[in-house]
Amino acid sequence: MKTRLPAFALLAALLAGCVGIEDYERKTDEAAGLRREMDEALAKTDALQKKARALEATIARKDQEIQELGESLTMARRYSQRKETGEADLRARVASLEAEKARGAAGAGRLRGAYEAARARSLKLRKSLLDAQKKLLRFEDRLRFQAQLEKDAKAQLARERRRGRAFVRRAGDRVAISVESALLFKSGSARVRTEGKPLLLKLAGLLRRYANREAQVQGHTDNVQISDRLAERWETNWELSAARATRVLRYFVEVGNLDPRRISAAGMGEFRPIGDNHTREGRRMNRRIEILIFPPDS
Repeated sequence: MKTRLPAFALLAALLAGCVGIEDYERKTDEAAGLRREMDEALAKTDALQKKARALEATIARKDQEIQELGESLTMARRYSQRKETGEADLRARVASLEAEKARGAAGAGRLRGAYEAARARSLKLRKSLLDAQKKLLRFEDRLRFQAQLEKDAKAQLARERRRGRAFVRRAGDRVAISVESALLFKSGSARVRTEGKPLLLKLAGLLRRYANREAQVQGHTDNVQISDRLAERWETNWELSAARATRVLRYFVEVGNLDPRRISAAGMGEFRPIGDNHTREGRRMNRRIEILIFPPDS
């Protein structure tokens, strides 16, 4: 701010100091220069003050912006932390779901394996059941066929059965026809008696009606040892029983026209008794020709 002195005051000062005109003018010029410098300094000061105020305003704005940016950064950090936490939770959940999926896949694999094994067992059991049912049906058919054969044999041998000279029984799934040896052979002989040939023809006719069955002719004796008179011909009861069974077999084939591929003979000797060898009646029952007839396709 400029301060000017009144002219009379300046003049009084000059007069009081006995200042010369030249000095006065010089001083006046210096004063004017100083005033200009001061005015320029004041102008610069004003400009600087304006700039300072502008800078202070800018600084204030920057401070506000910095504060706002700080708050935004804090919020962003918090958001980032929440996001990272959320991402971590999501990753953990994904990992848990993948582990659960893996366990589920393994469990599903085990269940599929168990199912396939159970299915295979079920199919095997079903096949076994079907096979058992088929076998049971075949067995029932065989029993039914054998029951019919037994009934037929009893009818064919009704007279001999009434006299106690022949027997028809079931031996498991086989039909056993027993004929007393005295009806077919003389004592100690293996030649078929003429009186016994009609019975053998009757039995051959019965066997022909059941040609799909195999048969075996068995010779049986009591436990009385071969007498000295017969020892040269039959060493033991085995030989006698085998010879009698073979002679009946040949008669069935050669006279009764039976298929030799489906009939056989066996000598059983004294070792399969059906009566008590200590009694006369028991020994008579044991001396027999027994024809075993097997079920079809046995």
